[in-house]
Amino acid sequence: MRAPIASASQVRAFDAYTIQTLGVPSVALMETAGRAVVDVARARFGARLGQGVWVVCGRGNNGGDGYVIARTLRALGVPVSVWAMGGAHSPDGGVMRLAAEAVGVPVVESEAPPWARPPGLVVDALLGSGVDRPLEGVARARVEAMNAAGCPVLAVDLPSGLCGDTGRVWGVAARAAITVTFGWEKLGLVLEPGADYAGEVIVADIGLVAGPDAPAWPLTRLNRADVARRLPARAAASHKVSHGHLAVVAGSVERAGAAVLVCAAAIRSGCGLVTLFAAPEALPRLGALPPEVMLRLDPPTPSALQSFSAAAVGPGVGVHDAAAEGLNTLWAGLTIPAVFDADGLTALARAPAPSPHPRAITPHPGEAGRLLGRSSAEVQADRLGAVQALAALAPALLKGRHTLISGAPPSLNPTGHPGLAVAGSGDVLTGLVGGLLAQGLGAEDALCVGAYAHGLAADLLGAGPFTASELALALPKALQTLKEGAC
Repeated sequence: MRAPIASASQVRAFDAYTIQTLGVPSVALMETAGRAVVDVARARFGARLGQGVWVVCGRGNNGGDGYVIARTLRALGVPVSVWAMGGAHSPDGGVMRLAAEAVGVPVVESEAPPWARPPGLVVDALLGSGVDRPLEGVARARVEAMNAAGCPVLAVDLPSGLCGDTGRVWGVAARAAITVTFGWEKLGLVLEPGADYAGEVIVADIGLVAGPDAPAWPLTRLNRADVARRLPARAAASHKVSHGHLAVVAGSVERAGAAVLVCAAAIRSGCGLVTLFAAPEALPRLGALPPEVMLRLDPPTPSALQSFSAAAVGPGVGVHDAAAEGLNTLWAGLTIPAVFDADGLTALARAPAPSPHPRAITPHPGEAGRLLGRSSAEVQADRLGAVQALAALAPALLKGRHTLISGAPPSLNPTGHPGLAVAGSGDVLTGLVGGLLAQGLGAEDALCVGAYAHGLAADLLGAGPFTASELALALPKALQTLKEGAC
């Protein structure tokens, strides 16, 4: 089962259900949460704790978690102090502050940062998920002080200043090395720019219960078992035609390499046959084409492609009027399943409209913006909303850190790393998805398997640098790893 990712408002509702309906005392949940953070601090920052820990506590329940953390660390012999906010606290936060002070935890309410030199660790228990406006005054100053402390920051539930539902930064936010969040991973920790502020995210089970009337999850995280179940079967008595024949419409004189990479990935996807439709003038630049790939020099019209199992369309074809017209003709008239990328999406952006035939699209944020009439920055600011809007055109994969795949609910792909930011990586993904479509997978399944295997191939290659050609070569190992359950 895919792991759910919750909105901050959902988790607050689950917290209320656990306390009010199930009768679990709220201070018991707070105690469990604080101790879970201490366990992570000891495991990840053990050598630094002896240099001293400052816990920055607010007045609410996030601050209450912080007081539990401080009290627990003190009991373990760790030198710890609290930089506190003055004024009235939440009932549970106030109880936990008194408990921390009762065991001798120093609590300071100074305006300026109270540490004379960088401590070993700063714990951000200032605001958590209860922020819905830009930070100002004391709160902003404390977040800025944490960021300037010169040591790692461990955030409690959510870095202060981050919107838990969108990942938006409310003017300024704590930059955490690690965020320990409670119950479920939250949208704000995986969407941009929140993912940049969260650091490594660790989910701690503190006993929250969703309840029988919990709303649908807004996003889920793909996992190995879920993806492996979607892989196309390969019967012992099958032959190459059994595994589909993919038509590739890609490349041009200037961008022949795109065609080579799409075909290289497709032939390694498990697809039985791959045929490239190429312009005759591009032939001198196709020397790197895998020998298994067949070649057609006639125009890639809908009728010419009709006998194939699926098509991969767009990379490197060109954006001039004639190319765009041909690509849009395929989008509207080709009845077989097809994945469109790159120039295929640029052509579609001239007049975006759904095709009556099975389609999948794999835009990067710039292409997504052109399809939606938004800027790339607007797409990145609302990636979840963008991938849902793209789904009105076709099942969609929105590339980027934490790639998103449309669906009900949408999926987040956890594999891959920055080494994928290399020329041709997207062409490899197009060929892989096309090959999966040719083997009979539906669009959403092909996008989920393709995204996961593409990222896994990068993970198997290591941090890099590596080329897109090397990425294509790693696909069979990634797919085999999935089938064997070895990741």
